[in-house]
Amino acid sequence: MSGPKAVKKVPVQVRRSRWRWLWRVGAVGVLLAILVYYFRPGEETEVRGTTFVARRGPLRITILEGGTVEALESQQIKSEVKGQTKILAIVEEGYMVTEQDVADGKILVELDSTDLLERQIAQELDYQNALAAFTEATEAFDIQLNQNRSDITSAELAVKFAGMDFAKYLGAKGAAEILALLPKPVEEKRPLETPEEAAEAPGDDGGAENGDAIVVGNENAAPAAESVSDTEAVLLAEIIVDGSSEARPEIDFQTYADAALLGDGEAGQRLRKLDDDLVLSEQELKLAKTTLEGTERLAAREFVTKNDLETEQLKVRRNEISFQSAETSRVLFIRYEFPKQAEKLLSDCEEAVRKLQRAKKLAVSKLAQARAKLKSSEARYVLQAKKRKELVEQIEKCKIPAERPGLVVYGSGDNRYYRSQEQIEEGATVRERQGIITIPDMTQMAVKVKIHESAIKRIEKGQRATVTIDAYAEQRLEGEVIKVGVLPDSSNRWMNPDVKVYETVVTIDGVHDWLKPGMSAEVEILVEELPDVLYVPIQAVAPRNGDRVVYLAGLVKPDARVVETGEYNDEFIEVKNGLSEGDEVLLRAPISTEEAEGQSNDKGGNGASAQSDGKDKDAGGGRSRRPAAGGRGA
Repeated sequence: MSGPKAVKKVPVQVRRSRWRWLWRVGAVGVLLAILVYYFRPGEETEVRGTTFVARRGPLRITILEGGTVEALESQQIKSEVKGQTKILAIVEEGYMVTEQDVADGKILVELDSTDLLERQIAQELDYQNALAAFTEATEAFDIQLNQNRSDITSAELAVKFAGMDFAKYLGAKGAAEILALLPKPVEEKRPLETPEEAAEAPGDDGGAENGDAIVVGNENAAPAAESVSDTEAVLLAEIIVDGSSEARPEIDFQTYADAALLGDGEAGQRLRKLDDDLVLSEQELKLAKTTLEGTERLAAREFVTKNDLETEQLKVRRNEISFQSAETSRVLFIRYEFPKQAEKLLSDCEEAVRKLQRAKKLAVSKLAQARAKLKSSEARYVLQAKKRKELVEQIEKCKIPAERPGLVVYGSGDNRYYRSQEQIEEGATVRERQGIITIPDMTQMAVKVKIHESAIKRIEKGQRATVTIDAYAEQRLEGEVIKVGVLPDSSNRWMNPDVKVYETVVTIDGVHDWLKPGMSAEVEILVEELPDVLYVPIQAVAPRNGDRVVYLAGLVKPDARVVETGEYNDEFIEVKNGLSEGDEVLLRAPISTEEAEGQSNDKGGNGASAQSDGKDKDAGGGRSRRPAAGGRGA
């Protein structure tokens, strides 16, 4: 039988079961596809890891660094002996110097002084010779001063006496008129020694040589004849100077042959006597002639004898000769004797003044020579005395006593650049300024740490700190920042010039007998304390595209969350926005396989840590320390 085939009807329950099975298969397929998508080869992603639950509470902002315990103040005992010397004896290292040792002057170090003692003997001889030469030069200088005074005084007296002789012969009036015709003298002032030199000169008790100017000339001309007294005329010759630029004019002394002009001088008296003799002779001649005329008249009348006439004629002749002699004597005196004697006396005055000038110049020259010898001998004496004193001090410095109590430590920190020098011990050679012993003050201990330049701006004087000694980890000491370096520490610059660290000193409160210099310590400086903030471990924050993100743990895939951060310490960082208390964050950012391969070829490292960011890089402050969640600082 032909015709359409009959359709078999499927029950509704069967159809529902089939669709349910198809939906299950589809759901499984989709799930497999999702799993394949997330876990396909080459695209594998790290989903789970160590997590931390964001907390809220107080957060201490600290900077943690390691350092070395040192005494805040120490006595550095260094060799002060010039050159090199050997250690003869030294107190043993670790010896505790007591107050009694300081009071007793206990010798801590004794250096070899043999060479210094030998040099001292030779130096003593040089010193004594220099002292004798200096004493001799000092006495010679005093003698020369006195000799100069004597020579100048004698020359001045010679000038004075020559002036007196000149005024005595010509008279005050005549001498003044003659001296007034001389050229004006040139005034020359030359001290035998300056006031400074006179003050320095030993044995100088003042006088003309003690800085007083020696007036060689007088610029004032002689006063007029009518105003000159006899007393003033005595010193008129002192104005005669050999230093005048004009030649002395020719003086015609005959014009001064006047008794009235010459006054009471010897020349005036002589001229008056000659005048008197001439007048007397003339009168006697006249009288004789008158008598002769009378006798001749009497003889003509033969009242007298011829013999009487001849006698009277002889008297006239004698009187004529006497008159002629008196007249000739007067003429010779005026023409020759008076000018000659006046010229001689004037020349004697000039020569006396020249001798005075020579005496003064010679005194200056001799005094300069004596002073030069004195200065030279004094310089040698001062030099030898200084060397002698230095040797005595050097010998004394060979024994170094205790000056303060404390623990004896060999050497000092200043010797780090001299690695080749001998170890401090008896017999070792030490150089000048080399540290031999350090005695630290155990009552004031401190820790020196080096803060990285990225964190130094957060360190200030007065900040409190906690100090932990590595050997006594259970002991936590309190301290305070007292010094922050203003320049980078250059001690290790040659090893790593790119790292800039600043030396910071933290004192330790109290006195601890077990605390020794050189111990390793860890210092935690409290920068700030935040009372109530939300924080996560610092390694949970990673940079991405210029932002800071944290990764929240999810069921399938971590959720990146952009956050705003604030202050931080070595362990935790403050989260201001983008995160809530109780959120679970990954401590390490998830990295895909391709990213891991790409970053493993990158010279910069994994780059996922918060250190690659500028602010997060500062978190360590120089020491890399990243403890696990829940550590110190929370």
